[in-house]
Amino acid sequence: MQTYYPSLEAIHQQTMQLGGEQCKHCGHAHQLISHGFIRKKLALGQEPQSVGKRVFCSNRHHRTGCGRTMQLYLDSTVRYMHYAGAAVVIFVLLLLTGASITRAYTQVTNAQTPRHAYRWLQRLRTNMSIYRSLVHQPPLDQPTDPGSRPHSSRHSLLNSTFSALLRHFKQPLCRSYQSQLQRQFF
Repeated sequence: MQTYYPSLEAIHQQTMQLGGEQCKHCGHAHQLISHGFIRKKLALGQEPQSVGKRVFCSNRHHRTGCGRTMQLYLDSTVRYMHYAGAAVVIFVLLLLTGASITRAYTQVTNAQTPRHAYRWLQRLRTNMSIYRSLVHQPPLDQPTDPGSRPHSSRHSLLNSTFSALLRHFKQPLCRSYQSQLQRQFF
């Protein structure tokens, strides 16, 4: 069963047709039950919004499931984050245009401090080999114009990787990535 869907309606349709689906944890079929919405507060001061649904592998009432849950998400949602995937992509694109880490993060999130920006950058660096293997990225391009030199080798790596990802997956990058690969972007 796929994890990322284009709309809540598509998720709802999937959870209405769980009859023959197998649990990804135990492999049992005919045990999955829709188990409610996943809600996130996407912006400060807003009410939580639905970003997905849970599916329960039932071990109740003479069922033989494992009792674990699976989550089905909108493809624009990054799991375990308060911001949508588009915010992360905009953050990276701002960095690549020369914005400082602090300015890029505060502009995207309206946060007072950029402390999570460094966590985002660390997660990007951790996933860099995955991103590059997906697009079979050749060696780093060397800048031809001395005025366009990147700040560091890490910045150059980020630039070439995200340029290739954007060419391969198109915009919106996070949504396309998660939808096509059924893998968490970040």
